Amino acid sequence: LFLTRPCSTEGIYRVSGNKAEIEGMQRQFEQDHNLDLEKDLSINTVAGAMKAFFSELPEPLVPYSMQTELVDAFKINDREQRFQTMKDVLRRFPRENYEVFKYVIGHLNKVSQNSKSNLMTSENLSICFWPTLMRPDFTTMDALTATRTYQTIIESFIHQCAFFFYNQPLSNGLTGSPTSTLRKNSVTFQFPPLLRAQTLTKEPCSFSNIAF
Repeated sequence: LFLTRPCSTEGIYRVSGNKAEIEGMQRQFEQDHNLDLEKDLSINTVAGAMKAFFSELPEPLVPYSMQTELVDAFKINDREQRFQTMKDVLRRFPRENYEVFKYVIGHLNKVSQNSKSNLMTSENLSICFWPTLMRPDFTTMDALTATRTYQTIIESFIHQCAFFFYNQPLSNGLTGSPTSTLRKNSVTFQFPPLLRAQTLTKEPCSFSNIAF
């Protein structure tokens, strides 16, 4: 809830929070999931703690096994087919990964809707978040050459959130020519109270109760 109100904060997620405050907040949160985030905590501290949480998971929120499929899907030239194929890959995320990813992307989409005041467009947010959500192996040449693609994939999820998660038509913008990209080398947010690293399983997701 704390992160939903200050969406007008300029540079949210881009401006770093105080490291000591972030680490202190993480320790407190581990002891009390009902921690009052409005007490003596800046918005940048809370935002920084959220990014740190996902960066410290044993595996990235976007599973490694799905990242190659997303990159391949993004190479499709036809816009509608490209996004539909990405949506098909998203549907195969493990259940926990899917639900948390949906939550995070929904929050980032809401932040981007206030970009006139916070200066954080879907592109700017994707630049801040793709390394945290995907965490590619930068020791490989493939990862190094695909960094722009990874970033644009996350930007696509943010910008087209309604299409990917709520069965809405594609919105205008972000046509995203894959060739040129490759060449260029009210959502309420809280920390998911029951989420732990070990809950991110590799079991397939059942979507019988999820609306697309």
